[in-house]
Amino acid sequence: MKASSVWPSVLALLVLAGMLCSCSAKDGGGTSAPGGESSGQSKGSQEKAITCMFYSDVWADYLYEINDAFTGESGIAVNMEYYPFDQFFELVEVKLSSGSSDYDVIHVDVPMVAAYANRDYILPMDEYYSDEEKEMFLESALTAGTWDGKLMAPPMETSSQVLFYNRDLLDQAGVAYPSAKVEDRMTYEQLYSLAEQVQKAVDPDGTKSISGFMFEQINRPYQILAMPNALGAPSIGEDGFTVEGVLNSDPWIQAMTVYQEAFERRISLRGISADEVPSLFSSGKVAFMVGGTWVVDTLKEIGIEHFGFAAHPYFEGHDPATPTGSWHYGIPKNAKNPGDAAAFIRYMTIGGGHDMLMSGFPALPATYRNLKRIEEAEQTDDFTGNVMKIAAYEALNTGVPRPVTPGYTEYENVVGAAMEDISNGADVTEALNGAVDQLNSAFQKYKK
Repeated sequence: MKASSVWPSVLALLVLAGMLCSCSAKDGGGTSAPGGESSGQSKGSQEKAITCMFYSDVWADYLYEINDAFTGESGIAVNMEYYPFDQFFELVEVKLSSGSSDYDVIHVDVPMVAAYANRDYILPMDEYYSDEEKEMFLESALTAGTWDGKLMAPPMETSSQVLFYNRDLLDQAGVAYPSAKVEDRMTYEQLYSLAEQVQKAVDPDGTKSISGFMFEQINRPYQILAMPNALGAPSIGEDGFTVEGVLNSDPWIQAMTVYQEAFERRISLRGISADEVPSLFSSGKVAFMVGGTWVVDTLKEIGIEHFGFAAHPYFEGHDPATPTGSWHYGIPKNAKNPGDAAAFIRYMTIGGGHDMLMSGFPALPATYRNLKRIEEAEQTDDFTGNVMKIAAYEALNTGVPRPVTPGYTEYENVVGAAMEDISNGADVTEALNGAVDQLNSAFQKYKK
């Protein structure tokens, strides 16, 4: 999600930063109050209840009905507490590191699965899922939710990326719209050429500060890792720690050189932060943007007639690779009701709750059955539906999870800084070698 500065979730852009989220109770549904104190719960026995700590209340309207359905089937009441994105991770760290038993279920942003498992914060969940049930999950999501061979956090949803474009700018430049078919996806070279053509036509002297192409999350690993991944390079070694010979490998150097090229050619403009890109695109300052499906709601508010979409770019001669991954569920080590928590998580990941949530909530499911339902839906003129069809295809076929490592926070900070340096003109090889040195040092504290 959004896919965040530290953890990209598809929904983080919807969070109102700096405020604890609360919502009014509906039909006895669970709510949260300032300070995270529960102000309500789903219908059911007060003697059998679980408490969940979620990031943001964007799920709230959907979860009232689902929680009540779960309670009706299980007799387990569900108390919900919601926290804003910019506070959530710190609060989780405080609670879990102190051994708190306040929560039975927590949201786990997928890059943190290995970190929480390594710190013994969350319980393994293999006993609650058969091998056949695990195979219901998207392989990339199952991989990302597993550490040291154990399923630590089953996925709630996943994410994917689409190439959006501004029709008005392409019309002004006399450039034909690219195909929306995944089999017609553009190479990076083709995309750069087309973006440069549009940019030169609509902003020949650069006074309008129009970018030909931007990654929505410029310099953030979540999106940019797709470039070396598309050249067949992993993001980290299989042990979750090795970066020597990985980050400074030839495919990485080649990918980051192509990344830098967009800035050297001024197709992607420097001095723009990731937080600024979505609004610049929606306001007509960016011709092409790789972005998450979560931007669709904003585009619809402006008018979808101004925008189009195509599949994520790739490198000629190589299989495409796209970003993926989002929110999972975990059971804190000292949860009071781990069995009841597991029943709820099963309901929300492979049971009726998952189907209910994914049939109404604008997110990408992490189960094969619901992804295929989206992918195989009849082609329509619906903008959202057709974007989701591409996203489902990518999740099923081209998605590559972020590095599974206990040191993901350090990884993202270091690699993100290297990407920013590269975008600003630093020597690619030197920047990547520097990242390797920093991570080799940072990862020492995680090795047992």
